[in-house]
Amino acid sequence: MGRPGGDSLLCPEIFGEFEDVPTRWRTAVADRLEEVAAARGGLLHACGAFNALYFDYSPRLRRYTVEPDPDAFVTAPVGGPLPVLPAGAFVRLTRGTRELWGEVAAVMGAQEDVDQDGWAAGALSGAPAADRLDRQRIIVDTDVFGPLSTGELVERGRWLRPGGGWQDGHLVGPVPSVVRDVSARDQAGSFAAHLAGPARPLLDSGPLPGWLLEENGEITESDIAHAVRAAVSCLGQIMASAPGLRVWGLYGRSGAESSAFADSAPAGEVLSAVRRPAPGGRARYTALWPLLDTLIRSTDRPDRLSGVSGVALVVDANLALADAVTHRGSPPDLDVRLDDRWQQGGIWRAQPLPVHSLLAGLDPLSPAGVGYAESQAPPEGLSPVAAGAASLSADDASHVSVVHMDDELMVLTVALSRSDLETGRLELGRSVLALLPQGELILHLHHDGVALPGGLAEQRVRRAGSAVRPVAWPRGLPPGTRLTVAAARAGRRLTATTVRLSPPAEIQGFGTVLWEYDASVLLRAAGLTVPPPAPDREAGRPPSPRPSWRPAVAALEHLIIEALKRDGEAGPADSRRLDGVRLTAALFGSDIRSPALLWTVIHTCEDMALLDLLTQQSAPQDGPDVFTWWPATPEALRARSASGWDDTDHPPGQPLSRRWIRPQRRRLPDGQQPSQESRRDYARWRMEIEGIGADTELPPGMTFVHGHLKGSGPGRPWHRHVAQPEER
Repeated sequence: MGRPGGDSLLCPEIFGEFEDVPTRWRTAVADRLEEVAAARGGLLHACGAFNALYFDYSPRLRRYTVEPDPDAFVTAPVGGPLPVLPAGAFVRLTRGTRELWGEVAAVMGAQEDVDQDGWAAGALSGAPAADRLDRQRIIVDTDVFGPLSTGELVERGRWLRPGGGWQDGHLVGPVPSVVRDVSARDQAGSFAAHLAGPARPLLDSGPLPGWLLEENGEITESDIAHAVRAAVSCLGQIMASAPGLRVWGLYGRSGAESSAFADSAPAGEVLSAVRRPAPGGRARYTALWPLLDTLIRSTDRPDRLSGVSGVALVVDANLALADAVTHRGSPPDLDVRLDDRWQQGGIWRAQPLPVHSLLAGLDPLSPAGVGYAESQAPPEGLSPVAAGAASLSADDASHVSVVHMDDELMVLTVALSRSDLETGRLELGRSVLALLPQGELILHLHHDGVALPGGLAEQRVRRAGSAVRPVAWPRGLPPGTRLTVAAARAGRRLTATTVRLSPPAEIQGFGTVLWEYDASVLLRAAGLTVPPPAPDREAGRPPSPRPSWRPAVAALEHLIIEALKRDGEAGPADSRRLDGVRLTAALFGSDIRSPALLWTVIHTCEDMALLDLLTQQSAPQDGPDVFTWWPATPEALRARSASGWDDTDHPPGQPLSRRWIRPQRRRLPDGQQPSQESRRDYARWRMEIEGIGADTELPPGMTFVHGHLKGSGPGRPWHRHVAQPEER
């Protein structure tokens, strides 16, 4: 047998960022992973993709050509207590003196508060793991090490019988909810911690330790875990770019088999079951695994629920539902959305329109755990936001509005009431707080036009009902002051800012108001009978492009300016600048590494550059673009003009850098089809913008033109577009 990593497809760049992997490697790896998925039942988790490259899985032989040391495998007794078994873990299934080797192909939640028709309690959807144990369904593939012997086949048959402890080839039971400080639900993180810890001997016989030693001079457990996790993420993105695969989360699925399921009778029954609300127009939550178990077990092919085939069905059902939602296949008066990706293979939510304002701005394929959030909300009849202020006078309630939400980011506006200012609280609403991590949060407060001292600029706050507190507010804020608040959903930082009015507003009977305000809140607090004029800085702005393109988020604009002013590098005439990566870290914390969130910030900055709110320059050595804020001073105007950023060089409404050809789809002449290279480029581009869940298939009759410098041909795609590419 060979050594791990002997396959030329394994390169050091795979353990870093996706965009650093050479294009020819990406293409070759995507082709290989398509073959591996086909050889393993049409389904491949990104952790399994890591193993396939590191231990050289042969699609032709249908086995690993490197036989890892079984002493580093996890031992799992069939019918006994289960350890944490992340996707990708090599496992020794034991019963008495007998054992079988395998690899964990998939893991999903298996809480029991569900009915056979898929009905699930709303409180289950999005519920966090219990403090100690979390019930899971673990699917082990025992064919990855080659054909089983006759004795092993007989033994496996015994285990698969009713009462054998391994029905359908699934291990079901409680596992520790946290191991090595990583959630057992985090498959990539658990797999990385597993290989960096007890399974380290598996990696030591391959190239990764040597690469890390050469790069860092020493190797720590955290270095290994970080590298493995980066590789899993990178391989997930590569699978998303493979023409023959569709992705759901970190699972790659045969596109042909997924399409075949979508055209089948079970797919129609799944769609019908999910797309019906509960009696009385209430939201209904449907869990896919029990629904599929009921539908398939009554057919002439109940074996499709066994092993990897059962997980493939779950992925197919999710993809069919996602397609129906994306292509508006649901009834027009019904809101259908994914609410929990983990539990029971996926829990979907259906509710008649209209829906809560929290959902109105949320991508229907971004699981928000609304069911659990609703179960934690105050008594029925009070919205989560209104209930937060129920203890206050009706004349002294703050006003919270969700202006943008997707799977990575949420942006709100909050009008502060007199009580908020006096008691030191920031109202967010229970629904919003339910989407943020538990524990202490950090409030980064900006006050437009005022330099706040450190104690006000950064404050540590905790949940208090539907708000966070204690908050020390700057002096002089009038009731009704409107804050823009943004948070990465995976982070603990709330970034908030006031917005200075130009010119200030004069309110009869009240005085001068310097910052944007909510007219109704100010009116109530001041006891005025005539509503003051309410400024609207969004008036006249074009509507945002559809969410699937990671559009610019106008509500982030002032937060970006404040982050540049506070954290940017000093430039000429007191200007401040940062590249997109560091600006994202300044907004949401250095611990947040989300490509989708990064592109949202970059696209917003590009939009601001087109509106002359910032300037944009290419960084040396093909790095991320640099965005600069300039103060409104004569010195800054002269410095900006001397740098080539005057109005004549950058007409409003024109692309900022006319040297660049934007990435775009282009219609082909009748009868022509796009090349395989164009399909792959388009898939990579969509994935870089949208993440691994993007729709990577070119529309019929279209080809793809890669973004590049004029006259240079296709180059590294630092995309500068703001809206959906034009079709022509």
